[in-house]
Amino acid sequence: MAKANPYVLVVSPKFETVLKSLKRKKQSLLKKLEKQIIKIFKEPTLGKPLRNALRNYRRIHVDSHVLIYEICQNEIRLLDFAHHDKIYKRG
Repeated sequence: MAKANPYVLVVSPKFETVLKSLKRKKQSLLKKLEKQIIKIFKEPTLGKPLRNALRNYRRIHVDSHVLIYEICQNEIRLLDFAHHDKIYKRG
């Protein structure tokens, strides 16, 4: 029998806005993002730990875009998703 996942996914308001936009404009990118989220849910430490201003966060690439998330106790918090060039300027 499979072990239950102890993590809960939490979506930030910013990330929710991005999802709505992707749903309207970029369905193929949304599907790729969903696959990466499933991978993160199964193995939260999969993403690379970030440094400096973003040091408590992790990232995983989806094409030329980056998903920023954090692991906090039993939560995986999906924080932001944007093009690589834009995401690090926000940090």
